[in-house]
Formats: sequence, structure tokens, C-alpha cells
Amino acid sequence: MIKIDTKGYKIFSFGEIASNISERVKPQDTDLDIYVGLEHLDPECIHIKRKGIPSDVKGTKLRVYTGDIIFGKRRAYQRKAGLVDFDGICSAHAMVVRANSDIILPELFPFFIHSDAFMHRAIDVSEGSLSPTIKWKILAEEKFKLPSLPEQKSLADLLWSVDEASEKGQKLLSNIEIFQQVKMKQMLDAKHLIKDKGSLPKGWEEKRISELGVVSTSSVDKKTKKGEKIINLINYMDVYKSKDKKIINNMEFMKVSANKNQLIKNQVRKGDVLFTPSSETSDDIGHSTVVYEDLLETLYSYHLVRLRFHGDQDLDLDYKRFVFNNPRVMRYFSLRSKGITRMTLGLADFNELKILVPPLNDQKKIANFISIIIKAIVLVEDQIKKSKNIQKQLINQIFGGKL
Repeated sequence: MIKIDTKGYKIFSFGEIASNISERVKPQDTDLDIYVGLEHLDPECIHIKRKGIPSDVKGTKLRVYTGDIIFGKRRAYQRKAGLVDFDGICSAHAMVVRANSDIILPELFPFFIHSDAFMHRAIDVSEGSLSPTIKWKILAEEKFKLPSLPEQKSLADLLWSVDEASEKGQKLLSNIEIFQQVKMKQMLDAKHLIKDKGSLPKGWEEKRISELGVVSTSSVDKKTKKGEKIINLINYMDVYKSKDKKIINNMEFMKVSANKNQLIKNQVRKGDVLFTPSSETSDDIGHSTVVYEDLLETLYSYHLVRLRFHGDQDLDLDYKRFVFNNPRVMRYFSLRSKGITRMTLGLADFNELKILVPPLNDQKKIANFISIIIKAIVLVEDQIKKSKNIQKQLINQIFGGKL
């Protein structure tokens, strides 16, 4: 890691470093066509990647110009601050700040805003309990150390080069993920195959889950009770957050208690598929993972649904990971889910789901191909993470000196 010499830094108040831009605009009275709310800002991300339009909102908003920073002054602990590369309007719950180029270069300013030194101070001066908010007058008095303008230029160039590497990685990742979705549709969607080839390949079938095995729910919750055996519990988040769609022995499971009946009925075994039957939104329901190993005294939570295959209908382990997480299946779950505050699926929804069942050799070929794509995704994600970590360390070295 590059060492930053902060000895020659000077101290400035934030009011000297930047201006608070409070130009008011009514959405219905503007010709501008971009609106950014706090919901469009990603935590710890310099770039604004999502936008709305003025007709989406009502009430007075703030005018923003190219080069400004939209900073989430409400709930600053979310660390939302995006660099504006357009002319538009933004939420009045944000603070629009503009670099004073006599003190800090505009190209370095976004990184300063994302430094721990600034963000921690912003959180400290926030007022309120339920929705802490920052007042400009208070934040403007806070003091920070900055390098000279000539130093700032080289530091900004360095940080933007790291950022560029990260953004290129993000674009590559997006392209690989799109490729994955396309290939999964081509390989795992019976309708797509029939449309493309006129019929399913020889030996291929489409079967309902009810033909392949038995789906069941669990009675095991997160509680511990005296006199009951302490066991491992596979919970909702173990399935929902699983990137590789596997449940294996070395995972850290929740510890709960279970009675004798639960130990018999709700034990998982190698080959079982676990689904998430509920979610806050219909687009985020029906995730699944495959139990990849025989797990000793490990049960599944009542927040999950288990599919156990009939012996003569079992599928390749890797194929299971992908066939139940392909775009058509996820769309099926989304359309079948019901609810108001939380969307849910019933056992009938799982039983009626149809999946493509090729011969075993074809299952392995498909799983192999998709596994290669998954490995590429993991590799790129790892590189992006490393770039972001380097950028964060550099930012905090540059702006983290003691006053």
C-alpha cells in the first residue's frame, strides 16, 4: 500500500471546503428530466447509478448541477453521497454540496466526502433519534486537514484510476451475469427449447415437483427449550444469502433445541433442496439451495420448505443448484406468490412447478457449463472487492490524519 505523507496538510472548516447549494425547485415547474431521491443513492458508492423523473414526486426539491455532490443528510450512517454528472433535481432530504476549488479540487472532493474522517463527523453532528439529520451550520464548523492543491491533483488521479478499475469490473460482472441468465434460459427453459428446436431433445422430460419428490414444512423455530437436544438449524438467511447455492458442513449454523419428533421429521440429508417460501417482495421469493453433504443432526427452519426426491427420480447435485434458480422458475414463484405486507407461496405452488429433466449426462454437462460462468462471476467479484478495499484504504490515508 502507498504511504501518504500528511505532514504539510492545512486545516480548514467544512464551510471553507464546500458550499451548501439550496436552490429550490418545484417538480411541476421545471423542464429538467432527472430526479434523484435518497433511494437512488447506493451506500458507500460515489456514482449515481439509478434515477427517477420529476413527475414521480411532489413538493419542493433541490436543484443540482454537474459536479455537485448529493449527500444524504438524513441517516448519514447510511453513507450515501453521489457525484452528479447531469443537471436535475434531488430530494430535499439531501444536502447539495459543491467544492470550493480554491481549497479542494472538485475531482478529489467526492473521495473526501466518502472518507471515514468526514462521514464519522457527519454522523456525530446529526440530531434526532428516529431519523437523525444534519444541519449545515453545524457541519460547516467542523475542521478537516487537506493536502495542498498540487498534491491533490496527483492523489485525485490515483483514486480515479482505482475507481476506473472497479467500474470496469462492475461492467464486466454485469455482462457475465446477463450471459448467465441467457444461457440458463436456453438450457433450462422447456418452452425456449421447444421453440428453438421444435421439440425437447430425445430423453428429455418436463416434470412437476410432485412427480419428483415430496415437499414439506418444518416445525422447528429459533427457540431453545429445557430438556431438548441442541442442534444445528438451517435458517432463512442461510438459503437466501447463499451465492453458490450449497449447504455444507463447515457453515456456521444457528443453534436451537428440538424434540424427538422434530429430529426425525425435520432432519435434512444430502440431496435435499431448501426453498424460501416467503419474502417482502414477489420479485425476491423462491430462492433455493441444495444440501451438498450429509449433515449430522441438522434441521431446517419453519421459514423454509424442503424438497426430498424419490430415489428413482433424483437429479445431479449441481444440476439441482441451477434448475431451481433459473429465470423461468424465479418468475413462476413471483407470479404465484400472494400477500399484502409479505408475499408467500403454498406447498401447492411448489408441487405444481414444472422443471426440465434431461438424462443424467446432459444434466452434468449443463451444470458444468453454468459452474464455469459462476466461477468467473466469483473471480470478478473478488477483484472488484479488492479494488474497493484499496480505494477505501487510500481515501482514509489521505484524509485520516489527526488535527
